[in-house]
Amino acid sequence: MKKTFIIAEIGPNHNGDIEIAKSMVKDLSKIGVDAIKFQLAIPEQVYSDDAFKADYQKKSEKSDSPLKMANRHRLSFEEHKILKNWCDQLNISYLCTAFDIESLKYIDQNLNVPIFKISSGENLTKDLIEYIAKKNKPILLSTGMTSFEEIHKSLYVLNKEKKQDITILHCVSNYPAQDHELNLKTLRALKREFNFEIGYSDHSLGNEACIAAVALGAKTIEKHVTFDKNAEGPDHMASATIDEFRQLVQSIRRIDEMLGSEVKSFSAEENKIREMARKSIVAKVNIAKGSTITENMICFKRPGTGIPSLSIDLVIGKKANTDISSNRIIKLEQLS
Repeated sequence: MKKTFIIAEIGPNHNGDIEIAKSMVKDLSKIGVDAIKFQLAIPEQVYSDDAFKADYQKKSEKSDSPLKMANRHRLSFEEHKILKNWCDQLNISYLCTAFDIESLKYIDQNLNVPIFKISSGENLTKDLIEYIAKKNKPILLSTGMTSFEEIHKSLYVLNKEKKQDITILHCVSNYPAQDHELNLKTLRALKREFNFEIGYSDHSLGNEACIAAVALGAKTIEKHVTFDKNAEGPDHMASATIDEFRQLVQSIRRIDEMLGSEVKSFSAEENKIREMARKSIVAKVNIAKGSTITENMICFKRPGTGIPSLSIDLVIGKKANTDISSNRIIKLEQLS
């Protein structure tokens, strides 16, 4: 059984404090997540003078420009190296989304991230996706704000030289995303349209959407996590607490167990219940040796250890080669 790959997305929710980041990693490493993800950028390489903040960022962030906001919540390259080593010590995978080419090269060449995550905002960014296409590593492609036509464009670049190991993540880029916006059935459409593995990057409140996504076939789940939903910063409000994330992991692992495989099989206990609950062909009256069995001599009763009722043709018209008592199962060896 292949379990769901669960990513706890800290992103910028450390608020630029590496000690908060390390503390969150330590707590998350104990609850069964597969990877912890951060974000890395050189803000001056991401934002032009014309850049502006989203409405949700304006509500939760006091700084007056996206550049100041990003610088306030970032960790340095060296601090990310410390976090990578910290994750290694705690036996948890370090992942990171890069938002500019220099940051991308750093996490690849210096931190050797095992998987590239392409954010919804960067899935059409030429230099980033062309670089990733050459690196022969698994790719998580987030698709918030992205039409199917645009996804085809991204995939064309990524797969131009060879078909990549890509998981397409359904995503709604609203913070928090409202229930009516989630459209989780899109997961099935993504699978049909692109024939890659599918996953879900969640920005909704609560754990229900992630649980439903797994049931719909998502093989990867990513959700933001915070130390405090009320902390100042752009993503805290749409994130789960660590305790909520623990409950999410427990629920997903149960679902992994429940989903099993597509092979229709029965446990030993179910086979026992099958014998108890099914019905067999039973003598309705006392049947004397030598009698020819007719339909009015039989009925169908539990248990199911005898001749199944749908196999009535094996009984009707046959002769009893021994006396058969009323209300007892008729056995093939009693007939000739």
